[in-house]
Amino acid sequence: MSIRKSLIGLAGVVVLLALALTWNLPAARATGAVEPFDPPRALLENERNTVEIVETFGDGVVYVSVASAAKVVRPNLPPGFEDFAPFFAPYVQPPKRGTGSGFVIDEEGYILTNFHVVEGAEEIHVKFHEDPEPYPAKLVGSVPPLDLALLKVSVPDKGKLHPIPLGDSDRLKVGQKAIAIGNPFGLEFTVTEGIVSAIRTNPGAENSLIPRLIQTDAAINPGNSGGPLLNSRGEVIGINAAIINPNGIPQFAGIGFAIPINLVKRYLPDMRAGKTVSAEEVVKNNPRLGVTVMPAQIYPERVRERYRIPDHGLVVQEVEKNSPAAEAGLKGAENFIYLQTPSGDVIELGVGGDVIVEANGRPIYDITDLRSVLFGLEPGEKVTLKVVRSGKERTFEVVPRVVK
Repeated sequence: MSIRKSLIGLAGVVVLLALALTWNLPAARATGAVEPFDPPRALLENERNTVEIVETFGDGVVYVSVASAAKVVRPNLPPGFEDFAPFFAPYVQPPKRGTGSGFVIDEEGYILTNFHVVEGAEEIHVKFHEDPEPYPAKLVGSVPPLDLALLKVSVPDKGKLHPIPLGDSDRLKVGQKAIAIGNPFGLEFTVTEGIVSAIRTNPGAENSLIPRLIQTDAAINPGNSGGPLLNSRGEVIGINAAIINPNGIPQFAGIGFAIPINLVKRYLPDMRAGKTVSAEEVVKNNPRLGVTVMPAQIYPERVRERYRIPDHGLVVQEVEKNSPAAEAGLKGAENFIYLQTPSGDVIELGVGGDVIVEANGRPIYDITDLRSVLFGLEPGEKVTLKVVRSGKERTFEVVPRVVK
C-alpha cells in the first residue's frame, strides 16, 4: 500500500513539473506560432562585418576603362639592316581598349590603380558605383617597376568621392580576413572574400622590384587589377595585382596576390608630385648592400683563371662609402680590364675584388639570386655572405639598409 501511494505521489510531481515547464515556454512555442524573420539577427557576425564594410567603403571603388587610337608601326630593324627597310612595310596597330579597377584615396579625386591597367592609354575614364556616367581622369604619376599608378578624376560633384582609408600592411597576420572589390571581366562592383593566406617573398622577384606580396584566396580575376584588398576594418591593406594559375591561364585558381599598401604609401608623395619613378630610384629606396657587381660568367675563362675568379657568383666592382658592405669589410675591384663583346661594344670589368658566391646558403649566379635573398629579409635582419677573395673563401655578415 505504501508503494502504491509513493507511485501516485511521484506521478503527481511529474504532472506538476510538466505543467510548470509548459507554462514557462515562450508564447510562440506554446501556441505553435512562428517568430518573424529578422535579417540582421540572422546574419553571422562575420557576415555583418562584410556587409558593413561593403556598404561603408564600396563606393570608393571605381571602374577604370582605357583606350588608345590605332597607330602606324614601322619595323624596328637591327643596326646595319636599315637598307632593308623598303622591304618591310609598316602595319597598323588596331585600337586598344582595356578595363581594370581603382579606388579613391582622398577628397581631391586621387585614385590608386596598377600601372599596367593604364600603361600606354591615351584616354582614361572612371565610373563610380551606381553611376553610369564615365568621368575623364589623367595619369598624375607612376612607379612602373612596382606596377603603381596615381590618377586624378575630374567630377563636378565632390560628393561622388568616397575615400577608402589606407591601413598598415606591416601589421598583417596570416589568417586575417581579406575582401577584394573590383570589376573582374568587366562585371562592375564585384565583392569576394577570403583570408590572408601568406605574406611571402615575391615569386616573380627576378622580374620585379616588389619585395613581398600578400597572398590571398579571395577570388581575383582579370579586371580586379588595381582594386583594393580590405581588412575587417575596411582599410586598404593591398592593391590587387596578380593571379597564379597552374595552367597559365589568367583566371582565378585559389591564389591571388596584392601589393602591400605600406610599399605604395612610400611612393605616394613622388606620384602626387607627378614623377615617374624609375627602377634605379626604386633600388636606391630599398635596403641594399651598397655594392656594384658583375656576374662572373661574363668574364673570359683566361681572365677568371688569372684573377682566381670562380665560375659563378657576382664580382664586386665598387663598394659605396659608408654602406653596409663597406662597414662589413667587403672589397671592390683593384684594377679594371676592358672586354669587347661580339656586337663590338666595349665593357669595363673590375678584377681583384670580392666575388659573392652565396647568400644565406643560397648559391648566387646573378643579381636576381641576390635580390631574392635580400627581399626575403625582415627589417634589420642580417644576411650571411660567402665570398671568394684572392682564391680563398671568407664569410661576412651584413645588415642591408637604405643607402642614399
